[in-house]
Amino acid sequence: MRRIIVLTGFVLLAATAASMRVSAADGAKGRLRRYEAHVPAGQGSRGDWYFRVELEPILFRIFALQDKYRVVRINITNHSDAPLRLSAMDKVQVQFRESGPARTVDALLDVSQSDRAWWNGLPQDLRSSLAYPDQAPIRGNEEENVFAFIPMASAPTLPTAILFTVNSYSSTPVALREILASAQ
Repeated sequence: MRRIIVLTGFVLLAATAASMRVSAADGAKGRLRRYEAHVPAGQGSRGDWYFRVELEPILFRIFALQDKYRVVRINITNHSDAPLRLSAMDKVQVQFRESGPARTVDALLDVSQSDRAWWNGLPQDLRSSLAYPDQAPIRGNEEENVFAFIPMASAPTLPTAILFTVNSYSSTPVALREILASAQ
C-alpha cells in the first residue's frame, strides 16, 4: 500500500510539473543583447572599425528619457591606422520587427535641436558627453561613444538591427546585428 501511495505521489508530481511552466534560473530574461559590426577601415588602410551596442531587454523597455526617447549607446573602436571622422551628416536608423516586415525608425543624434528646453537644462559636462559629433576624429586604438535617441512610441521592443551611416565612410549604413548567445 505504501508503495502505491509513493508511486501515486510521483505520478501526481510529474503531472503537475508537466502542466506548469518552469523557468530555469539561467539569467536569460536580463541577459545583455549585443549588436556588432566590423568594417574595414578606409582605402589603403590596415585594420577595421568596430561598432558595438549592448542593450538589456527589460531596462530598454521600461526606461525612457523624459518619456520621449529610448537611448542607445554606440561604442566605436578604431582598430586601424585610419582615423574615422564623425559629422553632422551621419545618421542612425533602428529596425524593429514585432510581426510582419521590418520597420525602420530614424533616431536622433543631435537631441539639442529637437528638445532645446531639456537640453539646456542639462549640466554642461553632460551636454558635452552627449553632444554629436565630436570634432576630433577617432584615431587608431581610440574609442568613442555616441548616443542615439529613438522616439519612445516607435520602439516598443528590442531592435533587430541598428543602421549607422557614417558619411565620411560610406553612404551605405554599417549594420549592427545581434550576436546570438551561442556565438558569444
